Amino acid sequence: MQPSAEGTEYWAIEADAALERLGATRLGLSQAEAERRLAVHGPNRLPAGRRRSALMRFALQFHNVLIYVLLAASVVTALMQHWIDTAVIVAVVVINAIIGFIQEGKAEQAMEAVRNMLSLHATVIRDGRRVVIDATDVAPGDIVYVQSGDKIPADIRLIRVKSLKVQESALTGESLPVDKDPAPVMADAPLGDRAPMAYSGTVVTYGQGTGVVVATGAATEIGRINAMLSEVETLSTPLLQRMDEFARWLTVVILVVCAAVFAFGALVWGFDAGEMFMAAVGLAVSAIPEGLPAIITITLAIGVERMARRKAIIRQLPAVETLGAVTTICSDKTGTLTLNELIVRSIVISGGIYDTTGSGYDPHGGFLRNGKDVVVREDIHLTAALRPLALCNDAALRETDGAWSVEGDPTEGALLAAAVKGGVNLEKLALELPRTDEIPFESQHRFMATLHHDHDGAGYIFVKGAPERLLEMCFWEQGARGEQRPLDCACWLDRIIEMATRGQRVLAVASKQAAEGQQQLAFGDVESGLVFVGLIGLIDPPRPEAVDAIRACAIAGMSVKMITGDHAATAIAIARELGLNHPESVLTGRDLDAIGDEELGEAASATTVFARTSPEHKLRLVQALQKRGEVVAMTGDGVNDAPALKRADIGIAMGVKGTEAAKEASEMVLADDNFASIVHAVHEGRVVYENLKKTILYILPTNGGEGLTVIAAIAMGETLPVTPVQILWINLITAVTLGLALAFEPPTKGVMLRPPRASGEPILSRYFVWRIVFVSFLMLLATFGLYELEKARGMGLDSARTVAVNTLVACEIAYLFNARFLSESSLSLKGLFGSRAVLISVAIVIVLQAMFTYAPFMQALFNTTPLDPQIWWHIAGASVVLFLLVEVEKAIFRSPAAAPALRGVPAAPTGGAAAVVAPGEWVRPVVAGLLGLLIIGVSGAFYLHTRVSLTREEASAGRTVVVSGVIAQVAQTPIHAPAAGVVATLSCDVGAKVEAGETCATLAPSSSDAALAREKRALAAAERQLAQRQSAQAKAQANLEKLEARSASRAASRKALSAARRALARAQAQVARAEAEVALRREAATKAQADRAGAAIVAPFAGFVLERRAAVGARVETGAPLFMIGDARTIRLRGKAEGEGALTIAPGATALLTSEAVPGRTFSGKVTEVRRPAAPQSGARVDAVVEFENPDLALRPGMAASVRIDLEDRAVW
Repeated sequence: MQPSAEGTEYWAIEADAALERLGATRLGLSQAEAERRLAVHGPNRLPAGRRRSALMRFALQFHNVLIYVLLAASVVTALMQHWIDTAVIVAVVVINAIIGFIQEGKAEQAMEAVRNMLSLHATVIRDGRRVVIDATDVAPGDIVYVQSGDKIPADIRLIRVKSLKVQESALTGESLPVDKDPAPVMADAPLGDRAPMAYSGTVVTYGQGTGVVVATGAATEIGRINAMLSEVETLSTPLLQRMDEFARWLTVVILVVCAAVFAFGALVWGFDAGEMFMAAVGLAVSAIPEGLPAIITITLAIGVERMARRKAIIRQLPAVETLGAVTTICSDKTGTLTLNELIVRSIVISGGIYDTTGSGYDPHGGFLRNGKDVVVREDIHLTAALRPLALCNDAALRETDGAWSVEGDPTEGALLAAAVKGGVNLEKLALELPRTDEIPFESQHRFMATLHHDHDGAGYIFVKGAPERLLEMCFWEQGARGEQRPLDCACWLDRIIEMATRGQRVLAVASKQAAEGQQQLAFGDVESGLVFVGLIGLIDPPRPEAVDAIRACAIAGMSVKMITGDHAATAIAIARELGLNHPESVLTGRDLDAIGDEELGEAASATTVFARTSPEHKLRLVQALQKRGEVVAMTGDGVNDAPALKRADIGIAMGVKGTEAAKEASEMVLADDNFASIVHAVHEGRVVYENLKKTILYILPTNGGEGLTVIAAIAMGETLPVTPVQILWINLITAVTLGLALAFEPPTKGVMLRPPRASGEPILSRYFVWRIVFVSFLMLLATFGLYELEKARGMGLDSARTVAVNTLVACEIAYLFNARFLSESSLSLKGLFGSRAVLISVAIVIVLQAMFTYAPFMQALFNTTPLDPQIWWHIAGASVVLFLLVEVEKAIFRSPAAAPALRGVPAAPTGGAAAVVAPGEWVRPVVAGLLGLLIIGVSGAFYLHTRVSLTREEASAGRTVVVSGVIAQVAQTPIHAPAAGVVATLSCDVGAKVEAGETCATLAPSSSDAALAREKRALAAAERQLAQRQSAQAKAQANLEKLEARSASRAASRKALSAARRALARAQAQVARAEAEVALRREAATKAQADRAGAAIVAPFAGFVLERRAAVGARVETGAPLFMIGDARTIRLRGKAEGEGALTIAPGATALLTSEAVPGRTFSGKVTEVRRPAAPQSGARVDAVVEFENPDLALRPGMAASVRIDLEDRAVW
């Protein structure tokens, strides 16, 4: 079986024990054995994850409940052959989908990035020879050889090392290379302390090593992180969550209102059902903000572009909005808050303590002593301490395009940079004191020593290494005046402890005069007699800009937590330099393991520094904070950060030094690795959300005004002032132009002085609801009022609708200027002319509306007519009045004197903390205002509608034809016996009215108790047999697993294994047959139970009984016809029409039916069939068939009735 950290702690056992457990030797595997193991464990690669195709990503753009309603409306309009309406609805939906698809960008590539971290080749021992193979062919048990520059191909247990150092920061977050040692460590050692292990994907920076492969592919440490990454659930952003809730709520409300309007128009006003359905579609189209998804997408995309200019690259659009809600930033230390570049921070010699300036490996900088600059060439003691740093060193500094890097060990690179800062000329010094011999660094010796000679033959020995080790090797120390004096070991140990508590990694430097003529260096030459020169303190320094950024986060109400795999002392020291709160209260990985999930949330909130953490710890911390309602941003640069990056509400990766795994698991990448860019990104995120709120507060009232216009028309029994296709035109041009202009609004003052908004803050605050309703009613009054006034003046329907459409658009233009400022006044030069985007969008809409009104092809498409110039003054006047009324409303809310009367309707329109008041306090003023507006609006609309209606009725008098006849049902359906039996009861006499589901007869049982009992016994026997078969299968399965386990140690034969597999197959087949028998017996028992219980004969729909063929006591067979029910939900009248207009009757004409048998009722219908005489003459009689809906069965077949056919076909459409 595949070795793994979960199965065996290989770092806790001796190397020979690991080899034995893996069935391997130091001579490696044979090629045949390696191939066998590869066949068992699979290739050394991470499993590939499934990816969504481009087609699937495009299809998901339609996954929105509002879009579902529009698509359903398009299907129904197509079935009704309203092709223009269908085309426009589909076009709007598809345009929105295309915009979302383009802006979404490339799919997740986290798995591929982690796989790319693996080595491409590996050096192994096969058949006793060292060979280079593809890394994917490495098998458990292979002996692998690694050296400086190699990428570790798999998880290996080291057997032999020579000065081996491995850079593990991508896995552990620790910036320094780790010294490796084959000696076992404790079983519970953290990942960063497992010296005998080298993990897949890490890099050798120094030395050589040999080890045995213990895990490959998915079983490696990096594979475990990959599995965590694939299992981590990506959270939906606050905006997506709120929008999803809002969409569901809005859809339910719209559908309920549409159904009510449909019922009201069809039942109260008697409009044709098909026409009323189109009216309901028009209402749905007007109320649904179909442009909102596209506006949100484009607004977020604008934020992406703005953030890119601030070095923050957004990979997923919703992350833009999430940034504005972030409350906690969990930041990795190494490479994020620090440079991930070692620097010599301090040098301690007998002459004093020196601090360095500069950053990273850049050799530009200097030295300070007591805060004052030091001229190094005048300080012979400091110069003497810097020379060993340059000479006892194997690294090299390189400059590329102004950026400095190190070739070799990062620690030695930092030492070289410090030497150059002190004025040491590396090339000149190497020529003056060339190296003669060396003792390379070995982890068991913990030092490096070099022998140098000048051109006069004098020899010098320089040593650097662990301070405690060098103190043991020294008798003397270099005094403040350059003299040699006895070593004060206690003093130096105190200095070492002091430097370590400041988070510095401490090295010691010593020197010695070589013996005359000495050309070789041996351990005995340096074991004693050295002169202690001083201590070197190294640290991975904080980014200079990170300190200011953390301070800005605190001002903006965000807390910053540092999570690192480094040691606690180092983490505390860096936290102090960064200015984090309470840096001394640190929790380590072991502390986190001891804390349960319930207590972790409180501990995580109270702590700002976490050290020696693993990927699991980081993930748990993020989840614990999220459970407490925090919106968490996680920053990082290593593969160990990837799971937490993906789980966080927003993952932020470093772009320059971050691994591809971290970048692909994140939503945002910092192009300059600057922690301060996060603050800029949060600022932009808050601006984007603020502009989104403005956009929503603009779009919803405009849609509300359109919807209320449709509702008012239906309530008055009037034709619609705007058709669905005209409404879609309005929504399309205003959303894409006017609504989009608000996305370019500049930020308001103090956007970063406010705390983050609550993650549960709804899209619509109470103030928003008020504003939406208020503006919607103003638009209703303006649109419906002008529509009725122009009709009263004799304007035709198409012209009046053209006026209504242009009035709506003009009012939406006016309200756009109101919406630019949520509470501030727009009556200023800044409010009216301060946005170039607004002015451009208004100009575009005016041009489009001119085309809509006057262009012939637009008139044909939308049924519009040209308008006289004076009509435009009426339209402009209505829009100006709306603008002024909204400004008055904003002034009232700004007035402190109005606060008591308007309590609960917040003066902070953005819906922050000021909007949170006791439930119900805001209801009274809002309801009072709505009732006032409703009464005024409906009264005015009803008055205008009455005047127009009277005029039209007088004009259309005498344009009807009356047809008399007898009502008949359209269809009849037989009811059959569902089972054989004897008729026990009988009802539903011929001619009686029946309701859907009404019982007309019952059948007595046709099966005896004995038959039922027999079937139950058979079922019980079958179930017992199934239980026996399942038990036998379980035993066969257990036996096979036991043999397979023994076969791994060759304790079981292949023959026994084959026999066990055949036994399991037989048991599985027997179980399948037993399950089929149980299903058959269960079905028979159910049928016997039903036969015994008898059966009821029910009416399938509402209608009248035309025929009954059953009698009590008679036996009937299954399927025998018992009743004939007439379907009277739709009735028909056939009659003859005569008179002047009879010859003009056409199918589809609207008709109204009345009958003395149903006084006070009028039923609406349509002419379905017309038969004219072969030689029509004036006064000829015409046969006509009219069909009517009869939902409550008030009309019965055989009733006499008369029908009035409207020759002008006055309809709602």
